[in-house]
This record gives sequence, C-alpha cells and structure tokens, in this order.
Amino acid sequence: MRTRVIAGVLIAVGFLALCGLDYRRGGFPWGISCLFVVGIWAGMREYLRLQNAGGAKLPVEFAAALAAALAVAVILEFWKARPLGPADMPIGEVLLLGIMVVFMCAEVIRGEPERFRDLAVLFFGFFYIWVLGTYSMKIRHLPAIGEAAFLWWIVASKGTDAMAYFTGKAIGKHKLIPKVSPGKTIEGSVGGLVLGCAMGLVVWKISPALQRELPLAWFIPVSLLVQVVGQFGDLVESLMKRSVAMKDSAKLLPGMGGVLDVIDCLLLSAPVAYTALVLAIKLRAHS
Repeated sequence: MRTRVIAGVLIAVGFLALCGLDYRRGGFPWGISCLFVVGIWAGMREYLRLQNAGGAKLPVEFAAALAAALAVAVILEFWKARPLGPADMPIGEVLLLGIMVVFMCAEVIRGEPERFRDLAVLFFGFFYIWVLGTYSMKIRHLPAIGEAAFLWWIVASKGTDAMAYFTGKAIGKHKLIPKVSPGKTIEGSVGGLVLGCAMGLVVWKISPALQRELPLAWFIPVSLLVQVVGQFGDLVESLMKRSVAMKDSAKLLPGMGGVLDVIDCLLLSAPVAYTALVLAIKLRAHS
C-alpha cells in the first residue's frame, strides 16, 4: 500500500503542476494536451497487449501509433477551434472511418475468417480508448467552465477511485462484485462516493465559474452520476483483465499497474461528465 500511495501522490502532484503551468501561461493548454496524447497512446498499447495475452494477434505498436495520431488530430482541431476534415467534419472521425475501412478490406483480401474476431477487438479498442478518451478534451474546452470542469472531473473521479480503495481496505467486509473484482467492497464503494463528492465540492467551492453555471442543486446529482459511472469504469477494466487472466494492464507504475489502470475510471466517466454538464447548464438556463 505504501508504494501505491507514494506513486499516487507523485502522479497527483505532477498533474496539478501541469494544470497550474497551463493556467499560469494562459492560452491553449498544451501541457494537458500532450498528456492526453501520451495517455491515448499508452492506454491503447496496454489494451492491445492485454488482448494479445488472451490469444489475439493484434499489431500493438502500429495500432497504438494510429490512436496517438488520432489524438493529435483532436488537439489540432481544438487549437484551431474548427473541424479540419472534409466538409467540416472532425478529422479524427474521418481518419478513424478510413482506418476501419482499410483494415476490413485488408482482412477480406487476406482471407482468414478466424481473424475477424481480432478485427472486432481492435475496433473496440479504438472506441474504448480514443472515442471515450476524446471526451476529456471536450470537457477541458467547454465554454466558460472548461478549466474548472476538467479539474473537478479528474478530482472527483480519481478521488472516488482512491477513497474507495482506502475505505475498502479499512472497513470493507461485503464484496461488491467478486466475480469481476474480488477486492472491491460495498463499504469501499459507498465511502468512495461520499469522499469523492466532498473532494469535488472543494473544487466547486473555489471555482466561481462552476458556481455560476452549476448551482449546488444541479452540481450534486451530476457529481454523483459521474462518480458512479467512474466506479463502473474501474470494474470494466477489471473484467477485461480477468478475461485474459492478468492482474494489471502493465507494470509501469509501482503499486498501481499501468496507465490503463489509472485512466480506467476516467474513460467511462468522461462522456457522461461532458453530457451531464452540458445538459445541466442548458436545463438550468431554461428553468
């Protein structure tokens, strides 16, 4: 546990320092954007390695590089503040569609029907890592509240994840879903929700933009929804690792595993957080 705590603290300090650097410099958040690209590349690489450990035959480095290229395309569009693809379409979506068509045609020419399942696994990887991950940048670039909303989403999601772990270790007795993740408990899940919500409230309290756009009556249900989905994100990755008999996605971070083990709750909660924030703002404006 000590190694996990030290690694977690170092990651948190590094992330907050990067956010602070972007805030101090102003303008486009290049630090967070670079972290996003690296996270997409590393997450896709670990996902593919997990699938190959389960018997798939996927091009790990090539596909991870493609995912990183798609992530760069997303950043360029936010930087230019407009779609860069043909007919005003997002260039990342255009490239992903092109990649899918090329891969499917290539498999038909190869003529090995038994590889079709690998193709489906590969495409799911692009959806799971790149499509879901892209919503993190959509949160960061929300008008008026992007910076604060991004910080709240990270703090609430990872805070819930961390507090669920520590609460479960301290008082956990009843298993949550033992077939998926034997170590997670109901007590840990509830403790994570309560303490994660409290950490999110701290961000809300120090952010005039969030208070203005999301009064407390709207913010609390949005926060709880995002945290619940984030816990399911952790369980989804646990299910994935269990399906290939692996404990961690990698051994990159001492006591924590790999990058995918760190961002699992964020991947699932990002589109929910973005959608919930946009809907809450619009509903409040019309109420």
